[in-house]
Amino acid sequence: MKLTEAYLLLTIVLALAGWLFFKASPWLQSFRRDRWITVIFLSAVIVWLTWHLWHLSEADILGLPRSWVMGLILIPCLLSYYFMPDFLAVRCLGALMLFTARAVLDAGYGHLPHSFWAASVSYGILVLFGLWWAASPVAFNQQCDALLKSASRHKTVGGLLFLCSAVSLYQFIKLS
Repeated sequence: MKLTEAYLLLTIVLALAGWLFFKASPWLQSFRRDRWITVIFLSAVIVWLTWHLWHLSEADILGLPRSWVMGLILIPCLLSYYFMPDFLAVRCLGALMLFTARAVLDAGYGHLPHSFWAASVSYGILVLFGLWWAASPVAFNQQCDALLKSASRHKTVGGLLFLCSAVSLYQFIKLS
């Protein structure tokens, strides 16, 4: 992924999140336990994780057979749908945020003056909240409920996310 593509990805992700919060979308409350959203997010995590595992070097997997490593990691991912389905969509959202942050940070590596915004958004939003929500989906529920309770709160957060999206779009246009 190139840095311009990373900025376009950040623009899309931040604009979508901003729109969901600004409009106080009921989807923010309903997706947490929705089976279809869980299947979609879990499938996305498994596909992305499989791609990462497939492209690891031999040194990273310690010379073990690649199929064993993939099985040891992917089988628990699949079993999590049956043994801990509660808020699995939120955990998968956190994992997708972390994967997105890695892709953006990899794209920005070596492009220092132009990648400061990408690194700031990746660490400040994607990594921080991705780790927090993947580890504790209850925190996501409490944060969403608190933000959606007041019109000024959800509009402020949505506006800030739109502003971050606009800055990412500016960086995308500037680098294109």
